[in-house]
Amino acid sequence: MRLAALLALTGLVSTAEAWESVCYDSATHACNPSAGPQTARQRWVGFNDEHRQLFEAALTSAGLPGGFKAEQTMVAYTSDALVHIGGADWPTLQPVTFERALRTQPRTFTIAELAQLPDFSFALWDWVSGNELCPLGDGTDTVLCHDFGSHMGPVNSNHFVPQAAGAYARLHATARARAAACRAMADRVASEGDRFRPFVEACEVEALALEAVAQHFLQDAWSMGHMWQRWGSPRLSDFPGANTDEQRSRAVLVALVSGFIHGARGVLQALPNWSGYDVDDAMCAPWDDVQFVTADGALVSGVGDDYLPALAGEQARRLAACAASGVLDVYQATAMVHGPAQPSAGLASVDPTSDACFGQRATNAAMVRGMAIQLKLGEAQVQLPIDARFASWMVPQVARTGGKSGVSPALRNEFRVGVQRVSTRARLVAKDDPLGTSLANGGLGDLLGVHPNGQYTSAADYEDPALPWAVDGAPRAASLATLFHRAHASDGCAAVDAAGLDRVRAHARDSALDLGAQAAACEACVELAARHLRVGTATSWDTAHEPLCHFLTPSPAYLYATGAGGTEALARAWCCP
Repeated sequence: MRLAALLALTGLVSTAEAWESVCYDSATHACNPSAGPQTARQRWVGFNDEHRQLFEAALTSAGLPGGFKAEQTMVAYTSDALVHIGGADWPTLQPVTFERALRTQPRTFTIAELAQLPDFSFALWDWVSGNELCPLGDGTDTVLCHDFGSHMGPVNSNHFVPQAAGAYARLHATARARAAACRAMADRVASEGDRFRPFVEACEVEALALEAVAQHFLQDAWSMGHMWQRWGSPRLSDFPGANTDEQRSRAVLVALVSGFIHGARGVLQALPNWSGYDVDDAMCAPWDDVQFVTADGALVSGVGDDYLPALAGEQARRLAACAASGVLDVYQATAMVHGPAQPSAGLASVDPTSDACFGQRATNAAMVRGMAIQLKLGEAQVQLPIDARFASWMVPQVARTGGKSGVSPALRNEFRVGVQRVSTRARLVAKDDPLGTSLANGGLGDLLGVHPNGQYTSAADYEDPALPWAVDGAPRAASLATLFHRAHASDGCAAVDAAGLDRVRAHARDSALDLGAQAAACEACVELAARHLRVGTATSWDTAHEPLCHFLTPSPAYLYATGAGGTEALARAWCCP
């Protein structure tokens, strides 16, 4: 009971994440708050950033040019709104159109960092918007909305197979579609040499950024603790309950149980009171009976979260083949203006959306091993089953504290009976067929009226929108197209008319703006005007140096300017007072 009290009082027993993701606001200090807008403003590089490391390894195996490992900086044009975070006001990161720009905010990242994004943001559009909105649409505070224990974790069943396959396939398809658009852009400006290379490069960065986010789900599928059907849906509305509160209570409880089965080392080992323990908690920890079966029937020993250094052998080889194949599939669909891909010798090529990459399942013996907390104190190994009295008391307590969810007495009793039923079924099945995979394939049955995730096929309603993305489209698509505006230059050129150019110029010349707003409006105007500017007059211009939009759309709006200094200087003179 002393151990149970310790666990409950911490309120830190989290829902399951896969390979570790980290956020640091300095070289040594983790982000605080650790969820919400603050994480969108900091870097995701630091100790144990496993998702980032895995994607960097995929870039290396795929032989992509080094530019994709370099820091990328995009300028977000924003309003002058402030966001209250951790007791201080920060500038908003939500992008706005050129004609509304009042501030500029740099967004610096490496593409590999974005492989961690689904552990901090609901989708790429959410990160683009600074994690300043709550995609769940219930008015929840943005920090709490992005808290993994209370809100993101309960609807992260798509981080587990088989739902992870669908999440990856949709994002991978979006990345390939953007890659094809990049190739089309490159073809249209090919006659101009390197004049418009930055726009094509920006498009290729966007395509690989989408693939990095997508690969979070592919990587998850190869974390041992995720090779089974955890209960639930990525849509809160799919959970039983008369209202949102009741639905979230069940979602939090089943997510916590899923976290125990998945392995709790990532949370428990970090607690100061646990410094004397080695939380070697299955399934992610390397136990002899923690194994999985691949789609082609191979039996493989596995590891997961917090054990990336131990990833080896067949598990490492197959993950590397899937990840590198996904990266190559996207990059080779572009014009590859960054340079040729030079894949590692002997790299296997597979369809990254196939069962070869998502068909692996934990054995029944591994599932039962995961249904407990394992830890060592010295040489003494301790195992605490999830259906023991302490767990049936503790999990509802944690749901109320860490999960910020009420648990009624009736639901608590239903929970206790449900966990006992699931555990008993699992032990009987594993005893009869330890190397089978029926439990991981949904054989655990329902918990609290929530089905294994293979029975829910709808995509999450917080996912990135379908293409095309347009700055004048729905808010989520508009935010993406606005931040990645160079990548979407073709769409922008088609959408901007002469009146639009005049509005951007008028905004840049508005004397009522403060100095910061004037500078931002000027830069936004220059960025746009240079794409439409012909050097000369409407009757005589330099036809050897047509602007970008001339090549990207049939009938673009043009503006004309004369003088020395090149296109950018002329655009600045046209835009800025």
